[in-house]
Amino acid sequence: MGILSLPVLALIAIVGVVIKAVLYFTAKSPSENPFKEPIRTPVKPKVTDQKKRDAVLKQGFSEDKVPADLDAIVVGSGIGGMSTAAIMAKAGKRVLVLEQHDQAGGCCHTFIDKNYEFDVGIHYIGEMQYQSISKTYFDQITDGQVEWEPLDETYDEVIFAEPEKPVRKYPVRCGKGNWASDLKKFFPSEEANIDKFFDLLEKIREGNSKSVLVKVLPLWLVWFLNTTGLLSYITDFYDWNAKSCKEVVYGITENQELRDIFCYCFGDFGTPPSKAGFPMQTLLHTHFQKGAAYPIGGASEIAFHIIPVIEAAGGRVLVRAEVTQILIDYKGATSGVQVKKGKEIYNIQAPIVISAAGLYNTYERLLPIDIASSSRIWPVLQDLEHGPGAMSVFVGLDCSAEELDILHKKNAWVFTGNDLDKLTLNYLNLTREQAMDVDIPLLFISFPSTKDPEWDKKYKGKTTMAIVTLMPYHWLEQWKDERVMKRGDEYESIKKIFGHKAVEQACQLFPSIRDHIDYVNIGTPLSNQHYLGAPQGEIYGLDHTRERFSAWANAVLRPKTDIPGLFISGQDICSCGFSGALWGGFLCASAALERNVFNDLVDVHKRGKALKKSD
Repeated sequence: MGILSLPVLALIAIVGVVIKAVLYFTAKSPSENPFKEPIRTPVKPKVTDQKKRDAVLKQGFSEDKVPADLDAIVVGSGIGGMSTAAIMAKAGKRVLVLEQHDQAGGCCHTFIDKNYEFDVGIHYIGEMQYQSISKTYFDQITDGQVEWEPLDETYDEVIFAEPEKPVRKYPVRCGKGNWASDLKKFFPSEEANIDKFFDLLEKIREGNSKSVLVKVLPLWLVWFLNTTGLLSYITDFYDWNAKSCKEVVYGITENQELRDIFCYCFGDFGTPPSKAGFPMQTLLHTHFQKGAAYPIGGASEIAFHIIPVIEAAGGRVLVRAEVTQILIDYKGATSGVQVKKGKEIYNIQAPIVISAAGLYNTYERLLPIDIASSSRIWPVLQDLEHGPGAMSVFVGLDCSAEELDILHKKNAWVFTGNDLDKLTLNYLNLTREQAMDVDIPLLFISFPSTKDPEWDKKYKGKTTMAIVTLMPYHWLEQWKDERVMKRGDEYESIKKIFGHKAVEQACQLFPSIRDHIDYVNIGTPLSNQHYLGAPQGEIYGLDHTRERFSAWANAVLRPKTDIPGLFISGQDICSCGFSGALWGGFLCASAALERNVFNDLVDVHKRGKALKKSD
């Protein structure tokens, strides 16, 4: 390599990384520590009066409710935006969160209809049923008021329900070694390959956590490390990301059913195994290794307890506030946002704007096109894709869960055959008319009411079922400009065909529910577009492909943009789902506060654990 050898370049690069890391972890910040003390507040009784809950969650926008002298505006009230706002509030910042829907929470909100309550996006969360660092972080932004109910030890069940064949079920148990042990009983000749798979999960785990370094190192240094191959000396995440999940598991075993089981939960990020990098699958499996949990009282407890933390610093969370534009001043910096309410337009000023509305919404809709297209993020976005659209079916059952032969405190992943990747891609490539004539190959089925110990106090004698599957946006795109609830008979008919097909497949697995179906509500990609602001009905933001998690794309998709005053939070910063968006919010707050809040969190986490030991 000329004058400098590879070892010398490696040494220079590593020294550069160390210096940058030391500066990042020791530099003084102009902002306060948001995590000053461990949370010791006793959990208060649950608020069940819906009017009192709505008074917190449904505070409608009006100009007179906007606080003066704002430090920041957050667009979007999902967990990404709310967590950023809460951390900033705990650091003394006055933050306004604006939500276009009629209640706060994003995918953490619930809706009530016909005396049933449904969570729209929270099904199970890892690392919340014990005092992990994630739990400490979450306790800080909710004042410790959200409790979590552990799911069953077998939190997932993989079900192959092929036509005219016996149903095959495989439990997924938490606890070190349990799942592997169960698989060896089902596949005794595959013991060595099963060990190989789980050894690989452990091997990649450390590299997964280090992958986030590319978001805090200078971009020139990331480019240098990546171009020279020296990044591999810091983390092997990106080497493994170059291999698809399908490629890796096919290299481990020739047993197709076992391959499918290894990849069964790809629906949690929506990208089929041939398109997703293997680290995405390892992240999920390790996330749930110690089990899963569900928020007691339902998902709306999350926003309900974050909002008071934001308000304590003088901020507000206002709904029915459609942000139509991010305002840019004559210097090219953000100066606030434009809000549309009815026919009125309001300009709200703040030196920092944080978009938790998704990168495509931010750059293609909210920013002036000349500003957006000159950003370093723009070419990366053009190379990436929207995540897949999704359909959700909410079912109310007119009896208690004890009267039914269903899953309690666990989920089912149901497939209509083997080779999940091929099944899924073939289905998504069908025309709408073709898809209407076949079974849905992938269904996630759960009974949320069985997970919540508070359910019977509010809805005794009732049970809920949720079904989620993938559905391409273009199948229904022709109705995207029609008013919600007014899209016409053809749209309603098509929606019912898909929704009722999903319900019928669920009935075949759980026959006891058939005579108790009292309520069915079907949400399509257009529903996600309307209620969640998802541009193409996606629920996971950017598609979680290998390209999305390449070193350069991952580095560019950082919270602090090259537009002064503009920051990005949520799923598109880390990864999808509750935990991905939660940590995306954390990184965004750290960047906006110009403070290494991870050090603050680690410190309060250690002090909190020490206090519990001394109690």
